[in-house]
Amino acid sequence: MPLRERVRRSGQHGELGTAKAPLPGPGLLRVAMTTMLAFCSMLTVGGACLVLLLWRQHNDNGVLTEHLDRVWEIFGYLRDIERWVALGVVPVAVAWIAVATLNVGRATGQRPNSIVAALSLPVGLAGVWFVGSELLTADHEPLVRGAGFALQVVFLALPLVAIERVAEAAEARHRPLRAAFVIGAGYLAQLQFFSALSTTEETRDPQEWGRLGALLLIAALLQVLGTLSVNEAARAIEDGSQHRFELRQRFGESVMAQAVR
Repeated sequence: MPLRERVRRSGQHGELGTAKAPLPGPGLLRVAMTTMLAFCSMLTVGGACLVLLLWRQHNDNGVLTEHLDRVWEIFGYLRDIERWVALGVVPVAVAWIAVATLNVGRATGQRPNSIVAALSLPVGLAGVWFVGSELLTADHEPLVRGAGFALQVVFLALPLVAIERVAEAAEARHRPLRAAFVIGAGYLAQLQFFSALSTTEETRDPQEWGRLGALLLIAALLQVLGTLSVNEAARAIEDGSQHRFELRQRFGESVMAQAVR
């Protein structure tokens, strides 16, 4: 078949003409998302420092009741702020997934479902919350709580599977996304079985303050690692979309140039 005819038919089937420049939104959404996640980790570090200073003060000179009340009041403010910021991350992340998936479709000519990909995150998080509220309360047996946590990890894997399909279409690296999932599962275990800022309640037992501060520092470390992994996974998909668009654009221009000779 002549090259001119192949180009004409390719254009009819959308094999060359479907490559479009990615939309500029994902980069800004990624920066907003990672900034909010980093802010949550800073709040956790602040909570850990408060508790550790309280523990140090108790060991040195003792703690006055008014000082103790003030520390836990500030701790409560940090906890509430983190909860609201974490809640605000969800719509930003959903928006990033939706736009990034659209960009993959524009750049590659494939049609990944942006609605399914975007909804996988709130559906997965809703499942994690529901299982946690029903099966991971203190009055359940350890076996039931373990099974509940395993079910939570399954729900947490829903957005992983959906976004991995997007990454595969963009030919992006999968390792950062999988690292984010593993770290997320680790933070979920920290949240459910140990201590994180959003789940820590006031305690006036000085013996608990040192252990609580150390656990909060571990939670902050997991948050920092998770933030870095999420940022790298998102950047890999964005770069993959841009790279695929440039390749398809150059290929289309080359074929068209040969056809008109």
